[in-house]
Amino acid sequence: MQRDRQNYALQTIFSFFLGLMVLAFVGIGVNTFYESPDQKNQPELDKLYRQQEQINRQTGGKAFTPAQEAENAVVQKKIDALQKDLEAKRQIWARNTSIVLIVFATFVMGISLIRSEQLRVISNGLLLGGLLTMIYGSGWVIFSGQSTARFAVIVFAFAVTLALGYLKFARQHDDVASPDMAQAAVSSTPPTSDLDGLTARVDALERRAAAAAAALGADVPANE
Repeated sequence: MQRDRQNYALQTIFSFFLGLMVLAFVGIGVNTFYESPDQKNQPELDKLYRQQEQINRQTGGKAFTPAQEAENAVVQKKIDALQKDLEAKRQIWARNTSIVLIVFATFVMGISLIRSEQLRVISNGLLLGGLLTMIYGSGWVIFSGQSTARFAVIVFAFAVTLALGYLKFARQHDDVASPDMAQAAVSSTPPTSDLDGLTARVDALERRAAAAAAALGADVPANE
């Protein structure tokens, strides 16, 4: 019993660790091959910030000269335009990243259904990793800034989770219950050999009763 508990605990830990590894693998993979706008535009933004800082140093703590004020205004205008463009790109990137993550989560959860009874530990780990990735992807869609897109992604994630949950638990429960019910029905039916033996006993009793009745019928005239 103690060994079974230790084995079960190790299987649970392995499944949980596998789920975290799936989440890390998918998340890091998506961010590696689909870079965020911050990674692409941050160098240009940092360059503008350095130009602005250099203008501030030139003043020596005094007020801007007309030339410095004009130059600072031009730099600030570029910074504002770049930040506005960056915010729009962030929303698109968040939406696309969410969709990609949910697609990968669906794929991983689908794989977890393959031979889930034979590979229960790995199947549970993949299922957990898919669920965590699904949650991670659903979180990114919040930053997409588009209510229609957010709702569509959330509805898709909910439908996929519900369908795979049914395939994982409800259908397998029905498949397991059916053989058990069939086995119970078979076990409740008396074996053929027992029926034959019971029939033979009934026949023997009937023959004895007929013989006894014949004997009694033969004794009555003799007594008279």
